[in-house]
Amino acid sequence: MVNGRSIMMVLSVSVLLYGCGTGGTSENPEITEQTGWQHLDLESDSIVGISLERAYSERVKPNGREVVVALIDSPLDIDHPDLKAQIWTNADEVPDNGQDDDGNGYVDDVHGWNFLGHGDGQTLRFSNYDYIRAIRRLEPRFGGIDSTEVEPKDSLEYRMYQKALKLRENDIPDIQGELDYYSGQLEVFNECTSLFEMAYDTKTGLFNGALLDTLQPSTERQKELLEQAKDYAYYGWYPSMMESFRYQGEMRKAVCGNIDAEPRSVIGDDMYDLTDIRGHHVVDAPKGWISHATQVAGIMAATRDNGTGIKGVSNNIRIMPLVIFPERGDETDKDLANAIRYAVDNGAQIINYSHGRYFVERPDFIWEALEYAEDHGVLVVTAAGNTPVDIDRPEDSPFPMDNPDNGEERLTNLLKVAASAKKLEWVKPSWASYGKRNVDLFAPGRHLLTTNSGKRPYFTIGGSSLACALTSGVAALLWSQYPDLDHQQIKTILMLSGTRIEQEVKMGEDIAVPFSELSRTGRILNAHDALLLGREASTLD
Repeated sequence: MVNGRSIMMVLSVSVLLYGCGTGGTSENPEITEQTGWQHLDLESDSIVGISLERAYSERVKPNGREVVVALIDSPLDIDHPDLKAQIWTNADEVPDNGQDDDGNGYVDDVHGWNFLGHGDGQTLRFSNYDYIRAIRRLEPRFGGIDSTEVEPKDSLEYRMYQKALKLRENDIPDIQGELDYYSGQLEVFNECTSLFEMAYDTKTGLFNGALLDTLQPSTERQKELLEQAKDYAYYGWYPSMMESFRYQGEMRKAVCGNIDAEPRSVIGDDMYDLTDIRGHHVVDAPKGWISHATQVAGIMAATRDNGTGIKGVSNNIRIMPLVIFPERGDETDKDLANAIRYAVDNGAQIINYSHGRYFVERPDFIWEALEYAEDHGVLVVTAAGNTPVDIDRPEDSPFPMDNPDNGEERLTNLLKVAASAKKLEWVKPSWASYGKRNVDLFAPGRHLLTTNSGKRPYFTIGGSSLACALTSGVAALLWSQYPDLDHQQIKTILMLSGTRIEQEVKMGEDIAVPFSELSRTGRILNAHDALLLGREASTLD
């Protein structure tokens, strides 16, 4: 999702990455499979990657077991050439016969479930923010009264109502500001179209900024537009994306933050009743969506040996798409809880959930589902966030947290991951969240080439969603190689085997702290060393 509340953040595009030549030309992902920097090794490549290519050359045994990873996210492009071989299939379900063949309560769920599904294969694209839903529910009880009039038994919900009102107040200028920004940018963008298209490879979706450097503008306006076109190319903005951003800005105002809009009514469920499960089996990304799930899935599991696009972590990963994210707005607590339970009941060993929640109405729904996953030995990997804050502070904590109120660890199966960059001197991106007690480890998440839905099949982005996906991928690789390990061993191995970073990192203009103070481990994910520890812990090797 591309917004300030999301765990995914689009950062930039640069064609001088991932095996591209210094002259500005790039290898074609349609022809040559790319190895991203995140797979490289600090010792041999001087890049703070996860040593995945080294792991494949030294540690990975052939014929590992398949591992199902539930991707709780947005709709997914299940027909993408780099993903279609990696999608989970429910072998006990007959496609499109209108029956619940396996008796799991979900009809025709061959590839997962869309909890936002409605009508004839449609998906709810925009939803209210969570605080808007809370205001709508609580205003009849608390509107117009102060705290002195609230009975003690209602004090918790009254505080929730006041918090929701404050969030709405704070979001109003942000919503209007985003709409104004993208409306203005789109006007300039349209002036740059001819320059922009010159540097855009329609086959790969990559930009060649060096072509723009060869142009000689003849007027001051052309010079301004040329510089603007370079910026757009660097940040990866392309025509349909810019249009989508502006449209999203309009929908944030008209739907997401609008108390009078009730988009969820098309689904027709009770959002506070866990047993009222709706939706349908169509999990594919609708046309025109910017599919967060497709971008996350490529980092985790893009087919490694098909000669096209990029390489994921392992071909033994099977992605179970569970759709709860709209394109803008927030998922419901009920949908998240039911998606977790679906994943557990249908064979997932790992759940990847990369959208932090800063306002939750029914935390009990989610905690009970997470405990259910723990009881069944399912690892849940979550993202730390894309704002440069200490998530140990309660006001900056994305839910769910492994150490609520900085106390004892509540669950043994929850792993929270922050994003790192490729160079030691800037190993913590300026935007990355951190936390000595609540971030377990870091993993690469800045400037990664990945899969994309729509006309542009590959896209360079950044965010802790990608760090989360990479960690889920390595967890799956480890479990594939050593299936006798349990979820606690997998979590512990990932934390202990990471690359230890001893140096200080910049946290501001005049502030530097040891990297070891930014997470529980002070480490960055390392696939090679995880497999080494896995072999020692396993009884199979």
